[in-house]
Amino acid sequence: MKRLQVLLALALLGLLAACVPNPVDLAVDQAIEAGLRGTAEVLPQNALPFSDDFESYPVGAILTRANPESYRLWGDCDGRLDYAFVVETVGPEGRSEKAAAVEYPCGGGGGLHALTTGAEDWRDYRAEVSFRTKDDQWWVYLNISGNGAHAYVLEVYGTSATLYKQIGKERTVVARRDVSGPRADDAWHTLVAEARSDGVRVTVDGEVFADYTDGDPAFSHGGFGIQASRYGRRMLISRWSFAPLP
Repeated sequence: MKRLQVLLALALLGLLAACVPNPVDLAVDQAIEAGLRGTAEVLPQNALPFSDDFESYPVGAILTRANPESYRLWGDCDGRLDYAFVVETVGPEGRSEKAAAVEYPCGGGGGLHALTTGAEDWRDYRAEVSFRTKDDQWWVYLNISGNGAHAYVLEVYGTSATLYKQIGKERTVVARRDVSGPRADDAWHTLVAEARSDGVRVTVDGEVFADYTDGDPAFSHGGFGIQASRYGRRMLISRWSFAPLP
C-alpha cells in the first residue's frame, strides 16, 4: 500500500513538473517581450534587399516574435505585441496562402500602430506590397529614421491621399491629391513606393497617390511601415519586397 502511495506521489510530481514552463524558455520569452516593449527602436536594422511572402511562418505566429531581426512594431498599444500576425487567406492568384495581418488594436484612430521593417541606412529603395483591406483609412510610412523621429507619412482616407512630414509626434501636411478611393473593397491591390533621398513617390495599381520632392537630409533615409486604422480593422499583406532603386 505504501509503495503504491509513493508511486502515485512520484507520478503526481512528474505531472506537476511537466506543467511548469522550462525556466530557460520562460526567461528567453520574457526577455523578448521586455525588449520589444521597452525599446525606443522602431526598425529592426535588416539589410537590403529584403522580401517576405510569410509562407515560412505557422498560422498565428506573431511576426515580432517569429522574426525579430526583420520586424518591429511602431507603437505597441499598451504592451500588446499580437496585432501583426500570420493568417491563412485566399491570395491574389485565388489559391490558399499565408499573409501578414496588421490589425489596429486600440480604440480611436490615427495613432501609430504600424508593422515596420528596414534599417536606418536604407536609402533610395523601392517597395512593392500586395495588400487588401476593408478599412476606409490606412497609412504608409516611408524613410522612417532616428528611431521614429522622422518619417514621411501617407494617409489614405476617402478620396484623399495626404502626405505629411512627421517629426516626433508632430505632422505637417506637405502634399495632398484626390485619388479614386481608399481601396476599402477587400480586393488585392499593388502598392509601389519609391523612398528616395530627395523625396517619395507612391502608386496604387498605377495611380499616383503621392509624388513629393524634398531636399531635407533628415528625411533622406530609413525604413518602411504600414498600418490599418480604426479599432479592429486590418490590412493583409500577401507579400512585400524591398530593393535598391536602379
